[in-house]
Amino acid sequence: MTIHLSRDLEQIVHDAVRAGLYAREDDVIRDALTRLKETMSKNPATPTQKPRRAKAPSQEKQPLSPDELNRRLLASGLVTQLPDPAEDIDDDEDPPIMIQGEPLSETIIRERR
Repeated sequence: MTIHLSRDLEQIVHDAVRAGLYAREDDVIRDALTRLKETMSKNPATPTQKPRRAKAPSQEKQPLSPDELNRRLLASGLVTQLPDPAEDIDDDEDPPIMIQGEPLSETIIRERR
């Protein structure tokens, strides 16, 4: 079987392998299709039926609190641990690093052109 992917999707597959999440490109596609199958089995729809659209909530959703966002990120597996705020301290004894030449912001703007 031959599958044609857009460049964006192909890049996602290659990035997943390079990041060490999968051993081969085939494994990425297999995992994606397995997840699609699981999703489809939870929401069965025959090919003749149109997919159901989610109803718009009657009221706007409230933004997540930082604690709720962190909890959801941990639960989903997107992050494995949260940074310790106690360790995130600027040390006043560390002197700033002086950069020779043009300001860094100007270098970034010049290189993006």
